[in-house]
Amino acid sequence: MKKSLSIVIICVLAVTLTGCDALQRKFTRKKAPVKAPRIYQEKKYVKSPTPELYQKHYVYWMTWQSDVLEKLGKNRLRCMRGMEELIGHLKDMQNILVPEKGDELTPHINNLVKVRDMIAKNDLGTGNETYARMSLEREDRYIKREFSPSKVRKYIRKSFDDEEETKPVEKTDSESK
Repeated sequence: MKKSLSIVIICVLAVTLTGCDALQRKFTRKKAPVKAPRIYQEKKYVKSPTPELYQKHYVYWMTWQSDVLEKLGKNRLRCMRGMEELIGHLKDMQNILVPEKGDELTPHINNLVKVRDMIAKNDLGTGNETYARMSLEREDRYIKREFSPSKVRKYIRKSFDDEEETKPVEKTDSESK
């Protein structure tokens, strides 16, 4: 009994003299490590007109065109979004081309704007829906025939800054091989 009492007293003395430093450290809040600030380097992004960029806008235009033709008369908001997108991609295609070739797209864009306005006014009765569908199909055929990426490859600008570039780019003998 004396032996066990002395062991208990020694343990209590040891704990009180040493303290509960480990226990205290366990429950104190640690400071969050300071993260090094991120450094961003600005880089000028230069986008130049390329046949691949033209083809990308052409494919997007074809996709939106088919979507609008499919949803015409069924979902007005989807048609409005589609018309905005396809007109936007046609304008992007127009900007990639030299001004003479790009200007040939202007009347077709204007026709599509008329159809968009008709859809926006919710004025798609049977006659107007037929007119809109025929106009969309006519513009679809014309643009696919005259402005396919293979046909306008030689009319792509050298850069977006060139406003005076009027001559189409001719292929050299080394490019055609």
